[in-house]
Amino acid sequence: MIKLVLPTIAFSIMVLYGVQQYVVYTNETNNEAASQVETKQQQQVSKSQPVIKNPEPVYGRKAKLPMDNRGHFITDAKMNNRVVEVLIDTGATSVAINKTTARRLGINLKPSDFKFEVNTANGKTKAASATIEKIQIGRVTVRDVQAAVLDDKALNSTLLGMSFLSQLKSFEVKNRELLLVQ
Repeated sequence: MIKLVLPTIAFSIMVLYGVQQYVVYTNETNNEAASQVETKQQQQVSKSQPVIKNPEPVYGRKAKLPMDNRGHFITDAKMNNRVVEVLIDTGATSVAINKTTARRLGINLKPSDFKFEVNTANGKTKAASATIEKIQIGRVTVRDVQAAVLDDKALNSTLLGMSFLSQLKSFEVKNRELLLVQ
C-alpha cells in the first residue's frame, strides 16, 4: 500500500533556548538513506533588526528553493519535459500527481490501473502506479521516478515526495531555503 500524507512538509526547524536545529537528509553512496540532525547555535536577532540574506552561489548539480510565507517549498519542475508546479513534500512516500497531470506527461492509464488504496488528508482513495521518465528542478535531474496517480478530485496539486527526494545525494533546509544536491 502506498502511503501519502497530503500536504505536509516533514522538515522541521525548531528554535529552543536559542539553539536552532536543522533536519538534514543524506543518501549515502551505498544507497542507504541516513539522516542526521545538525545543531547550530544561532544568535537571537532582534525583531527590529532587518535580516540580510546573502545566499551562497549554487554550483554543480544543485537547486536552491526559497520557503514561501506559509512554510512550503513550491517550485516549477520539468516532468517529462512539461512544466508542472510542485510542492516538495517529504511526508509523501512517492511523487503524487492527478489524472490530468498524468495525461499532460504522456502517462495513459485505464480505470483498472487504479487498484491501490491510499490515505490522504481528504480520506481514502484509489491510486494507480506510474513511472515519470524525468523530473528536473534547476540542474537536478532524476530519471524513472515512481509516482502515484490520483483522481483530480482527490488531488489538485502535484506533490514531489520521497520517490524523487531519496534519489538525491542530500537535501537540507537552512535559513528558509531548501537545497537539493545530486
